Amino acid sequence: MKPLEVLGKLLDLMRKLRFYEVILLLCITGVVGAWSLIEITESAVFCGNTCHIMRSYYEDWKTSTHNKVACVECHNPEQGEKGISPKFRALAQVASYFTRTYGDHTRAEVSDAGCLKDGCHSKRLLEGRAAFQGDIFFDHGPHLQQLRRGKILRCISCHSQVAMGNHITVVADTCFICHFKNLETNTETSRCTLCHANPGGEGAVAGGTGFDHSVYMDRGVICTKCHQDVIRGEGRVDENRCPNCHGRRLEMDLSEPVEVLHREHVTDHSVGCTQCHDPILHSALEEIQPSHLDCSSCHEDRHNGIVFMYQGKGAFGVQSLPSPMFQARVGCRGCHIIPADVPNENTIYRGQTMKAITEACDACHGPGFAPLVKEWKASLRKALDAATVTLRDVETAVGASTGRTRAVHEARRLVRDARHNIIFVRASQPVHNPEYALAILRGATEDLKRARSLVSQ
Repeated sequence: MKPLEVLGKLLDLMRKLRFYEVILLLCITGVVGAWSLIEITESAVFCGNTCHIMRSYYEDWKTSTHNKVACVECHNPEQGEKGISPKFRALAQVASYFTRTYGDHTRAEVSDAGCLKDGCHSKRLLEGRAAFQGDIFFDHGPHLQQLRRGKILRCISCHSQVAMGNHITVVADTCFICHFKNLETNTETSRCTLCHANPGGEGAVAGGTGFDHSVYMDRGVICTKCHQDVIRGEGRVDENRCPNCHGRRLEMDLSEPVEVLHREHVTDHSVGCTQCHDPILHSALEEIQPSHLDCSSCHEDRHNGIVFMYQGKGAFGVQSLPSPMFQARVGCRGCHIIPADVPNENTIYRGQTMKAITEACDACHGPGFAPLVKEWKASLRKALDAATVTLRDVETAVGASTGRTRAVHEARRLVRDARHNIIFVRASQPVHNPEYALAILRGATEDLKRARSLVSQ
């Protein structure tokens, strides 16, 4: 081979080597650059100062007890979702922000694995009871390892508060929703002694006098005898909050059973209680306000029947029929216009009630209307007495039927509904809605006749 040919081949080889070297250098530069970008995007400083959505969370994080822990340590745990590396998932979030393809609401979840991994809170379940807010003791083990009111809780179920200086912490409102919702005070998980020990000793109460709780607890006096209204609120779920997470696409079917909704939100996605439920307040009142002296605990709804009759509802199997006066928005004081016979000196302490008089009818409807009210009362009394007699007779006949046939079962249902309706009319001052009351009594009488015929077959 001639020297020029050899030189040409060497030049060709060098050209090829330079090309591959350039390619190799570009690849190395790209890998190092991408890796550096991933490392930068994992820092809390980058998250908080680049994305305006995260700025408030970053400010809270800086003053919290987790301010030495990077965001991705909790929000992108090593157990990557669907096999995607958390590093690349974080990078994808950055890309969606800069391309403006992110959703209306940014939500970052924290899994139990992120909290309980080595170097963080891996021993928390073994630590046993820990003090919470001074005199209340809490054990993480049962709450995370056992069902609570039929639900599997997650760390974030309680540690869900995001507030200045408290990026991930517990507020008592979370406890109250689970412990008190739909439960009678001082029962089951709402028991006072579940969290509060016997104060014992001499304690100061209002006015500075001493008080020994032990004496009364030894007698079996329940806490709520004195500590009334310590639980306030119902923990209601407001459906208007759903778009905060679901955006404009409401993905949840709110008609699903409560158990399903709790599993999908609490267990599967670690949604905190207070993100859906209104708060329930729990504290001892410094002083009982007059509005908290609940007279209705004894004087319970004495006017319910009258109100239902006036509104034209409450009877079984009878179409609603509001009083024309109710539809015209006439209030109670439209007819009840004079004070009842209570001595004037007692009204300060016993209050005052108002009586209805027929003259109130004439004031609106003109002279001569008052006698019609007396006719209504007489006809209603006659119809009610007749229906009551029929009810008594048919109850006896149906009660004597010992069979379990479909006819007997239907007869008993008809009698039950008729009894409810007759008692309703008797207790509701039917003159408040005569037409509806007569319709109820006619319907009850027809039901009783049908019941009699069923057991006579």
